Amino acid sequence: MFDFTIVYTVAAIWAVAAMTPGPNFFITVHTAIGSSRKNSLYIVLGIVTGTLVWSVSGYLGIAILFNTVPVLYFFLKIIGGLYLVYIGVSMFMKRNTPANRERNTHPSALRCFRLGLLTNLLNPKTAAFMTSLFAATIPPNASVQLGVIVVVVICTISAVWYALVSLLFSHEPAKKLYERQKRTIEKIAGAIFIAFGLKLAFSK
Repeated sequence: MFDFTIVYTVAAIWAVAAMTPGPNFFITVHTAIGSSRKNSLYIVLGIVTGTLVWSVSGYLGIAILFNTVPVLYFFLKIIGGLYLVYIGVSMFMKRNTPANRERNTHPSALRCFRLGLLTNLLNPKTAAFMTSLFAATIPPNASVQLGVIVVVVICTISAVWYALVSLLFSHEPAKKLYERQKRTIEKIAGAIFIAFGLKLAFSK
């Protein structure tokens, strides 16, 4: 029987990491306010799927691969940064369409899922953090069962947190604020994503 203290420790650290505002948080908020609760939940599903990939990779030690082939990390970092900049520029340059027309042009569920997935997967810093988290908390002789439980806990925390964010920001008061200040919100959101992208691309 393994020590559940390990699971609690991982859960506490990951909860803080997940709740720290970043690209995943802002893309969920933006979709919840500007599109619909349903679409923002598809964004969440994509984010959680990406979290599953990175947590399993972290458990397997993907940082070893990045250290062995540093150019792989470099290119993934650049691609991820450019992708976030692309999202930001798209938001920043978005035309001011009437509200009723915009409601009829919601992105598809697949597109929302893909957006959430790519926003998560194209951030190699998540992989590095995951590997550090597992290295710091999971003993070398840990069972596969412990690894599976930890991965499930990480994905569950992400799912619950981002679903709550989606539900909170898809309420009418938030949507009415968006309708009144749509262009300002779009520009701020765009600027945030551009900043995240540039920070990722030029980080060491």
